[in-house]
Amino acid sequence: MAGLIEDYGLLVLFAVIALQAAGGAGLPGKTALVLAAVLAADGRLPILGVLAVAAVAIIAGGAVGYAIGRIAGRRLVQRPFLKRHCERPLGLAEAFFETHGGKAVFFARFLPGLKVIAAPAAGICRMPLARFAVWHVAAAIAFALLFGVTAYYAGEAAIEVVERFGIYALAPLGVLVVAAWLVYRHFLAKDKTLLEILTGVEARQSA
Repeated sequence: MAGLIEDYGLLVLFAVIALQAAGGAGLPGKTALVLAAVLAADGRLPILGVLAVAAVAIIAGGAVGYAIGRIAGRRLVQRPFLKRHCERPLGLAEAFFETHGGKAVFFARFLPGLKVIAAPAAGICRMPLARFAVWHVAAAIAFALLFGVTAYYAGEAAIEVVERFGIYALAPLGVLVVAAWLVYRHFLAKDKTLLEILTGVEARQSA
């Protein structure tokens, strides 16, 4: 894979990531991104180009996967020999995507296996296109930045970590993000309480 990316550059990166995002199981999209970012750190590829191509490839591939799911996938599960077996699971899936579809599309991008089926599943379940697009684009940009920038600065060590631990390599970063969010919420709540107290005092003084 490293040789292909080095020889053909961003074209191979786009093809691998887009095909995986469209539903191509087994394609090493994340590994391709990490390899390209490491090559960029060595000056053999432009890092901004790597990040942009990765994000655009995920967006384009996911759009194709969504369309395939919405058109062909929906027709397939409605065939007589499948409909009686799929009717109940499909109803549950549609209810899930109605309530949690946005979060599912976003976080599935970071989970092995689920990122391959998330876009087609959203299409099959008729998730509104605008809602899918917002969450899918956000996930694509976040994924490209997270893995691309990390690999760019971590170098070849990032390849070994990603291949060995996959998404779990980002667990410490996830803990930090959650902790930062909780701290922010805590101080925000305090600020709101203080503001309410001060506002109440001012109101009483004005009266």
